[in-house]
Amino acid sequence: MNRMILLATAIMFAQALYGQNDFDNWIKKKEGARIEPFMMVQLWSSYSMGQEVYNADAKQYEAVDDRFNLMLRRVRLGFRAEPYEGLKFTVAGAYDLIGRDVLASPVGGANNGSLPNFGIWDAFMQWQPHKGKQGFNIVGGYFRPQLSRESITSGWATNSMEKAMSQNYIRTHLVGTGPGRALGLNLGGLFLNADKNLGLNYNLGIFNPLTIANGGNSTGKDFSPLLVGRVVAYFGDPEQTEYKIGYDINYFGQRKGLSLGFGGAWQGQTGLFDASYATEADLLFNWGPLNLDADWNFMWRDGKRALPDDQERIFTYASNTGHARIGYNLVLSKKYFLEPTFMLMQFNGAAGLTGQADAKAVGASSGSERTYDAG
Repeated sequence: MNRMILLATAIMFAQALYGQNDFDNWIKKKEGARIEPFMMVQLWSSYSMGQEVYNADAKQYEAVDDRFNLMLRRVRLGFRAEPYEGLKFTVAGAYDLIGRDVLASPVGGANNGSLPNFGIWDAFMQWQPHKGKQGFNIVGGYFRPQLSRESITSGWATNSMEKAMSQNYIRTHLVGTGPGRALGLNLGGLFLNADKNLGLNYNLGIFNPLTIANGGNSTGKDFSPLLVGRVVAYFGDPEQTEYKIGYDINYFGQRKGLSLGFGGAWQGQTGLFDASYATEADLLFNWGPLNLDADWNFMWRDGKRALPDDQERIFTYASNTGHARIGYNLVLSKKYFLEPTFMLMQFNGAAGLTGQADAKAVGASSGSERTYDAG
């Protein structure tokens, strides 16, 4: 028996070596390739005044003490590499909001707990079949569907104190969770003219967000994938000269250009809704020290719910959200910038009882929210 196991192991090892040799012939190994570890930390401190909490028993708001709060707002720990020509991968873990007092004024989630959770934030591969040809790339793994500029721009690249919370509304609409990631496959590319003053970036993706049934492990009895697409036109200096699914807002005076983006998403019937769809428009304008970005997202969900008179209500629930932000780089010295910024974020959902009941039935957001961010 031991000899059989040893023989089987030897055969498998030989097959692995043979397969590795075939793979090496198919995609060339990159000379000097290495794994690049990275770590990024945002440490925030705040002092909150005038906060109130709602007392449901007394049906009124009550003041809480002013407070100082220190928290790890964002932490990323991971690695990236390009072991083969044109084949890259990125894996990043996250442990956010450690030490956050929920009664402090900064927006965001709750405290990560006395024993903080660490989870996978991004895990994807990017393959460029023809090295140097930016027009066709394949991205697969766990990452953000490419829709809505704020959602797909990292918190390390936005220039306001906090990201616009409009991203949470579109993310939960698309995949059902605040981080906004799902398993998927994306085809994308970048085209630039010879002078690199006109360009086009596109992304088309298919995802299977699993947040609805069986404890967040299925879409339920009814299945439909999430389809997402976005196209961006560049006028003047482009945002990118090499295709990637990471984006910037501040180019520190190195870009003079305008980007106009348009996108949409659609998902058919699941256990939660009959259909879910969205469309968006966004822009990025950089002119030397000036940085201006904005996006607006329109969201719909078709559904039905039972009424008290045994009738069935069939409806389409609509909401919208977006932001606008402006910043200006002040050069302090060769290596240091100071950028004052101002941002406005808005969400518009149903305010009436009927609309809010519709929203609840299809897992959508209702009410309204407006946030100003200056710093």
